[in-house]
Amino acid sequence: MTLGVQVATDDDATVRRLLAAIGIEPPADEVDEMIKSYPALRAAADSLYSSEAARFVPAFLYTDANSEAT
Repeated sequence: MTLGVQVATDDDATVRRLLAAIGIEPPADEVDEMIKSYPALRAAADSLYSSEAARFVPAFLYTDANSEAT
């Protein structure tokens, strides 16, 4: 079942759809630079969710809200 959402399969289409989604139209040379840098940016973002990175995240993060509950 599809919900009518098209998923871009290449960097050019992905960048252009992201720009269209937020409603900005940068100059063509800037769009070209965004398309060139997108794979590295995507890889960096994906690495934040890797299982290797998860070992550095504590199981419980202490916040100020926790101290108010006591």
